[in-house]
Amino acid sequence: MNIFMTFSESVPVIQIVEDSLTQAKRLERLLRSHGYEVTVARNGALGLEMAGKVKPTVVITDVMMPEMDGYEMCRKIKDDPELKDIPVVILTSLSDPGDVIKGLQCGADNFLTKPYQDEHLLRRLQHILTNLDLRRSGQAQMSVEVFFGGEYHKLTADRIQIVDLLLSTFEAAVMQNSQLQKLSGDYRSALDDVKRVQANFQTIMETTGDGIVVVDDAGLVRYVNPAAELLFESSSSEMIGNPFSYDVDEDGDWEISIKTSKGEIYVDMRVVGSNWDGDLVRLATLRDISETVCLRKRLEEEATTDALTGLYNRRGFMTMGQRIIEMADERGLDVLCVFADLDGFKRVNDDFGHDEGDKVLKEAAQALEDIFRESDIVGRVGGDEFAVILLDDGQHCEESVKRRIDEKLESVNRNPERCPYPMLMSVGIHRRKSGSGSSLSDLMIEADKKMYSSKPPRP
Repeated sequence: MNIFMTFSESVPVIQIVEDSLTQAKRLERLLRSHGYEVTVARNGALGLEMAGKVKPTVVITDVMMPEMDGYEMCRKIKDDPELKDIPVVILTSLSDPGDVIKGLQCGADNFLTKPYQDEHLLRRLQHILTNLDLRRSGQAQMSVEVFFGGEYHKLTADRIQIVDLLLSTFEAAVMQNSQLQKLSGDYRSALDDVKRVQANFQTIMETTGDGIVVVDDAGLVRYVNPAAELLFESSSSEMIGNPFSYDVDEDGDWEISIKTSKGEIYVDMRVVGSNWDGDLVRLATLRDISETVCLRKRLEEEATTDALTGLYNRRGFMTMGQRIIEMADERGLDVLCVFADLDGFKRVNDDFGHDEGDKVLKEAAQALEDIFRESDIVGRVGGDEFAVILLDDGQHCEESVKRRIDEKLESVNRNPERCPYPMLMSVGIHRRKSGSGSSLSDLMIEADKKMYSSKPPRP
């Protein structure tokens, strides 16, 4: 790797050795904003190579890095006659006193604990630069052997280096102690606040009428409140630690049904992401809306269903039929519209009464439901007029639909228990080509015309 850099001799050059791009960029911005020249290397091996070419004023290095760690890079810098006078600052958590021993062994000049405060890093760097000439004035080295961690360690360093290194660790300890003392007082106050919040939270969770279920990322229940126990007819001990029966992977609002000993109930379930004991969880709140759902369904049925036959009424047929047309255009399919009218129905009412006429209408509705699929839309759109909308998925044509209707009517009329008059229908079928743009009303008008043209002549 070739590096060609020129720097002003009066401006210190700080070399950053850090494998975390985020940390490196943060430190680079901080140093540049305070007038320093900066170079960056991603690991110890590259940092050593760069130091030999750039000759930085100070090296700041992380410890844990691929290929070559910070300690090894520092050791190699200190072993190089051309580089040994460059101060090396090691970034570490100082979680183990052995870090200090390692720092002395590799010749590190300073420690900086992570996470560090920007002001502290800048003060430490200024201290190093102020004492730089003193460090290079040829101070005599000293050699000492220490026993630590069950082993003897031989340390060779000049006195100023040792003092600076130990002062940096002492300064870090003092700062941490000051922070701990401040936090200790804050902690006691915060603990009282937490206890109050917990008590209030517990009261809300235990007394609310909405069920609350907490589910972890493995889909297991972590908490249920009393209202949820009532909804699911299960105790918290039976639910906690077991999979939740409903999908809560995404935020949202769903209507779910729960089977209970008293029958099926309907529940509005709202799911949001949250934190629980420091873990990411899904929080589901559940409210019984059975009465609302039943009322809504009854109103919907009354608004779209023919009370006599149970088929869609004209309003329901037009609504559902339009959906079929939209679906057909999306899939590139044709639509068939069947229009049927009972022949001689007036005579049934006149000769046998309207109760018998109602019976015939119900028989006709049942026959049409038997002929067509559940996905087909069958409706009673007038007194004795019926209509059907169906997708042509390649298995239906006008002839096959007409044949099935005729076969069904023959089967109905062979029933010896029927009244002594046959059920007869005139049928018209019209095909709507995919994407033709014709409306459902247009489709029904064309099918109605074909139906009337197929009616037998009046006697």
